[in-house]
Amino acid sequence: MKNIFLILSVLTLLCCKAQTENVELSFEKTDAPLKIMESFTMADSVYVTLLKPYRIKVKSNYSNDIKLSEISIGPDNDGASDLGKYLIFTDKEKLAPYPSGVKFSDFEIKTFDIYIGYKMFITNLEKNDLLKNSVFLEENRERKVYDLSKSEIALRFFEQKITDEIRGYLSFSFYNYENELGLRETIAVE
Repeated sequence: MKNIFLILSVLTLLCCKAQTENVELSFEKTDAPLKIMESFTMADSVYVTLLKPYRIKVKSNYSNDIKLSEISIGPDNDGASDLGKYLIFTDKEKLAPYPSGVKFSDFEIKTFDIYIGYKMFITNLEKNDLLKNSVFLEENRERKVYDLSKSEIALRFFEQKITDEIRGYLSFSFYNYENELGLRETIAVE
């Protein structure tokens, strides 16, 4: 009888530990500006990347160290990245690749400010309307980037173009040092 009680106690502890060890992702408000990246111009349209800012809080519920190895975005919640439709940047004065290799100590919380880029064609007229009152920020790999915080139509334009169908899923991949396993957490983009 004691052996059964001991086995049940150990199983309960293992189940509780497995349930509590995870990574929690959540979105927080950010006041970073909307941006647009102009790639190339056609006769009647422009290929752009609409850059929408997000602040993501990542909370490790692991009692050991884990490392962020990749951030990806795709149309489904399987964690597969779709670079044909999306880009991810971090914003440190200038757009830069997303952070990787970031270590989380036991039960640590970190916040990431990123831009998710939605690639699409827009008309020259739409581009000209968006760029009214915009501020040129930088040239990123021969693509011009503009701050749209002073644009009167940018917010409405982004809401119309970035619909639920294309918003996507953001995936964070981690490496757990204790059990040498890869972990993936996915969250629908708000």
